[in-house]
Amino acid sequence: MKMLSSGAMALGLAVALASAAHSQERYPQRPIRWVVPNPAGGGTDATVRLMASFMHGVLGQPLVIDNKPGAATMIGTDTVARSRPDGYTLLTGDNATFATNMLLYKKVPYDPVKDFRYVAQTTRLPLALVTRKDFPAKTLQELIAYAKAHPAKINFATPGQGLPHHLAMELLMQQTDTRFTHVAYKGSPAAVQDVMGGQIDIMFLDLASGMPLIKEGRVQVLGIASLKRFEGLPDMPTLSEQGLDQFEVYAWQGVVVPAGTPDVVVNRLNQALQQTLENPEVRRKMLAIGVEPTWSGAQQFAQHAGAERARWSRLIAAKGLKLE
Repeated sequence: MKMLSSGAMALGLAVALASAAHSQERYPQRPIRWVVPNPAGGGTDATVRLMASFMHGVLGQPLVIDNKPGAATMIGTDTVARSRPDGYTLLTGDNATFATNMLLYKKVPYDPVKDFRYVAQTTRLPLALVTRKDFPAKTLQELIAYAKAHPAKINFATPGQGLPHHLAMELLMQQTDTRFTHVAYKGSPAAVQDVMGGQIDIMFLDLASGMPLIKEGRVQVLGIASLKRFEGLPDMPTLSEQGLDQFEVYAWQGVVVPAGTPDVVVNRLNQALQQTLENPEVRRKMLAIGVEPTWSGAQQFAQHAGAERARWSRLIAAKGLKLE
């Protein structure tokens, strides 16, 4: 067998590395799988499909949506954590995925820090505090007064335990020294249906799920859980304006790839997402469905997720919240 000289081996290695680098520079060269760990047809799914349709033109390759819902986003997220780090598998995750699952559940099959490279934060979904239309309290201050006069008599719905909607209500009770009774549902549609039907008194409703209902007046809105008014509902006051100290809770989403994905790929995806989210037509369509485009750099997104873990760990510990 003919042995290669050290020079020939070095040349071969250099050629291979150059070829790999060239391949990464021309990324992407085939369709990209975009995992959404939420059901098809929901707010997250609709938002990702809107972004994907525009990014197709930016990247020159289609982005194929793969819905893998279940277990508080953990099923789809674990799938991506175990995927090849080549830039051809993306994940859109949210508060639960990257911040609160690890605080609420004993066993989480992935590590939100070690198993991913953060690409960009993409969206915020503001939350509105809504009540059934015949609820006696018509303002935030009236709600607080009514709650103190009727402790634990007010019931509130959430689309699931541990989600931002639930944590927002826990924070509201903590800040106002009130007690409500929690009724957990599987998803926003069933929860808000019972608010409209009068079985449930109040809930925090994400605007992506509730914009049509709010505009049609089918629920009563007491305020937005944000420090600034939502651009899509400029006349709707915030809860902070009405006396709650720096009260801001929202659902947020961002894109990650498996750990080990090369810098050139992460940078290319980040740029493509920035172009998408800053496009006036994409922005207009997002705001119309109750979603706020919020592009950020990769490092800023990772820092935001870390800050959210720190913030909610204190409330979760104080309330003793745990999920199986």
